[in-house]
Amino acid sequence: MTLLREEMGKLLISVDPSQDIAHPPAGRRAVNKGNGGNPVKISVLTIKGYVQVIKGFFPWCLEEELIEKDPSKRLKLPSVPDYMIPTFTHDHIRSMLDACDLSTILGYRDYTIMLVLLETGIRVSELCGLQVQDVFDDHIRAFGKGKKEREVGVSPQVAKQLWKYVNHYRKPADEGEQRIFINRYGQPVTPNGVEQLLVDVKNKAGITGVRVSAHTFRHTFSRMYLEQGGEIYKLSRLMGHSSVEVTEEYLKDFKLRAARQGQGKFSPVNALDLLGKRKKNRGKS
Repeated sequence: MTLLREEMGKLLISVDPSQDIAHPPAGRRAVNKGNGGNPVKISVLTIKGYVQVIKGFFPWCLEEELIEKDPSKRLKLPSVPDYMIPTFTHDHIRSMLDACDLSTILGYRDYTIMLVLLETGIRVSELCGLQVQDVFDDHIRAFGKGKKEREVGVSPQVAKQLWKYVNHYRKPADEGEQRIFINRYGQPVTPNGVEQLLVDVKNKAGITGVRVSAHTFRHTFSRMYLEQGGEIYKLSRLMGHSSVEVTEEYLKDFKLRAARQGQGKFSPVNALDLLGKRKKNRGKS
């Protein structure tokens, strides 16, 4: 029980009770995470995640007879404002790819990683677990949550890029290593390593206004797939989602973009020719 208390102590968060947790200022708030007493800003989504962990952990403790009562029973999940994850524009993508030095092993690797993320929308864990035998001429084989296997198509250009990286730039320390993407020390890349290299690419490319992460590539893939006429049911299978409802969370950016497309045709200002009349009146004066 002492160990249990210590572990749960790490999850304790201090939130200002005078604030409404459902409507944090600017979407974030300061909480004490034990960083030398200094407040660290985290999102309401993170707080919700902590609560979900606690509400999942204590019932397990009760079932295992480690505790007599479930102290999380009355703990309610905080309401989370509706939000949208911004996706990459075409200029963002080109800038990030242009920031890679293709004459170097790491530059070529980073370039290939971003192409694969954009082309397939796979999770960062799936990218890191991708093995040589999982790559084919027209698709890759990904192993998602619960080791569920699925196939995701790739274009001939991306397949060729992968082949070139594997055969000319990939230098594993162990010749028997099958995982495709390798770090500077010859070891397989980790999810944290991928996220860090994307941060470096962001800084080199001068990207602002959008989070540069593998998850943003995943959202960008789903948006572009739908923009080009793809079906949501097929998209759900490609992304390895348990249901279409999960996939619909990825549609927010697509729906907003689709709603504003062609808006000029329905503009009240254009319909009344207000600016045109103003120019004509100026000409008379």
